[in-house]
Amino acid sequence: MPKFTVGIIGGGLTGLVFALSLQKYAPDVDFQVYEAAVELTEIGAGIGFHPRTWYIMRQLGLEEALMKIAGTEQHPALPLLYRKSDQREGLTFSKANDDAENFPFHRAQVQKVFLDHIQDPKRIHLSKRFVSYTLPTGPDGQIEIRFQDGSTATCDVLAGADGIKSTVRANLYTQFADAAQAAGRDDEARLFTSCIAPFFTGTVAYRALIEQGFERKTNAHPFWTDHIVSYCGKNKHVVAFPIAHGRMLNIVAAVVRPDLEDSTYEGPWATKVSKEEITREFVGWEPEVEELVQAVDASGWSKWAIHAVRNLPTFVDGRVALLGDAAHAMTPHQAAGAGQGFEDAFVLEQLLAHPKVNRDSIPTALKIYDEIRRPFVQHIAALSRQSGQLHSLIAPGLSTITPEISASGEAPSKKQLERIAETIEQLKQWRQGTTIEKDREVALQKLEAQLA
Repeated sequence: MPKFTVGIIGGGLTGLVFALSLQKYAPDVDFQVYEAAVELTEIGAGIGFHPRTWYIMRQLGLEEALMKIAGTEQHPALPLLYRKSDQREGLTFSKANDDAENFPFHRAQVQKVFLDHIQDPKRIHLSKRFVSYTLPTGPDGQIEIRFQDGSTATCDVLAGADGIKSTVRANLYTQFADAAQAAGRDDEARLFTSCIAPFFTGTVAYRALIEQGFERKTNAHPFWTDHIVSYCGKNKHVVAFPIAHGRMLNIVAAVVRPDLEDSTYEGPWATKVSKEEITREFVGWEPEVEELVQAVDASGWSKWAIHAVRNLPTFVDGRVALLGDAAHAMTPHQAAGAGQGFEDAFVLEQLLAHPKVNRDSIPTALKIYDEIRRPFVQHIAALSRQSGQLHSLIAPGLSTITPEISASGEAPSKKQLERIAETIEQLKQWRQGTTIEKDREVALQKLEAQLA
């Protein structure tokens, strides 16, 4: 007889890590995963794991399986190379060894590893598009979940891991806004309402993969087989690195417009685009960037309008919690979004697995989850935004440098570029200076103190 049941909305990477964590550490807790899609597939391509993320993978017993698909066969962890590239003669201005455990992966392969380790696949329910939930009226009641097909389910904890367009977040903050409005707190109601929809960050990312034999398709940069290369230019940058044990090259080309942040993005958030569109964006860049663009198949480029979730005032309400992109979708410039979702899942599971946590004390556990995770992850989201601007040579000291001046090679100076690389590296120091083990310890200490 389980001590309580967790309903996980969303079968993406964060939802699966939460399920795997409960499976290993909370055998007395039942969990069910509800996914809207008819089959589990991952969109996107490259994904990065850093030391904090890798610790969780080791704890879940996934290290061996993941190492078989990390980076390249000879170099599972990759150093980072910075180049100034929006000019005909590019130059390398910095090289960083990065983390010893800086592993790039293909998202779909990671998802397969996670799914392969779910012991009871019947706990994953497909074609279950979440619509709404109703909180219990009494302490012994359960949360009722309603799906688009008219079916229902119940749980004691509802975990919204349903992505950036989260319907769980929409439900939670609509309830907050309605309650504030009914109490005459109009400003508070407007704040809660603003938390429902994601906002446009001003960044558009073009994404592509070059599959097997990419090193033979182009004579450009030799470091593509064993480095992460960041090609920097004014208001734009391109990042390329091998994934899938070196069988693919992942490419992300970003166009960054801070002046468009929080504006309304017209058009689909993700769509296929022609090679001509991406070629126009990077005309005049160094030859290896142009060659990189041309090496992608004609139908291989997609365009993504990067949206994010505002800094939410809370991730929880009673026995309802938000995880991953549902709580804090961010820009991709620290390669930290997925990992932060895994950290949410790990900390929340550790709290729920505690022997003293029962149905009555679930709200206490969720409140501590919010206190530990929300300030940290919102700080990482701010660092990611800043990193993206620096990769695109957007900084206070560079405001007078136009794209034309940058393309001429006259500015920024080599010293300015080196300072930018140093700052980008400093923005990543949290990966080495903090640990998820410590966060877990603090969370459990808080829990034990409050349940004493």
